[in-house]
Amino acid sequence: MLFLGLVVAALGAMMMTDATLRLARVNEGHRLPMTWGKFAVAPSKDVTQRRVGAQAVSAVGAWIVLDSMWDYRAATPSMVAGGMTLIAAVALPVIAVTSSHNRRLSTPGQ
Repeated sequence: MLFLGLVVAALGAMMMTDATLRLARVNEGHRLPMTWGKFAVAPSKDVTQRRVGAQAVSAVGAWIVLDSMWDYRAATPSMVAGGMTLIAAVALPVIAVTSSHNRRLSTPGQ
């Protein structure tokens, strides 16, 4: 089950990368907020649905990882593994694509 959870989380990461690339394409020429904030060009409904779907798939993958490692006598390692799976699947693709997009901009004030 652990392998299945990691595969599902990887699928969520691929979906999140695709959604973030689409968001970056729509906001070409504008800085993207790194963590939270407003986009210069609001994301379309399709991009928003893709991002929410990717987060849901990643959460399912993290839940499977958590469940497959769960031991009620020592719950901390399984909770850490589940949390790290979720962070790796959702946050890392967003940070990578956003920082790459923002680095390509010509002037830092845009």
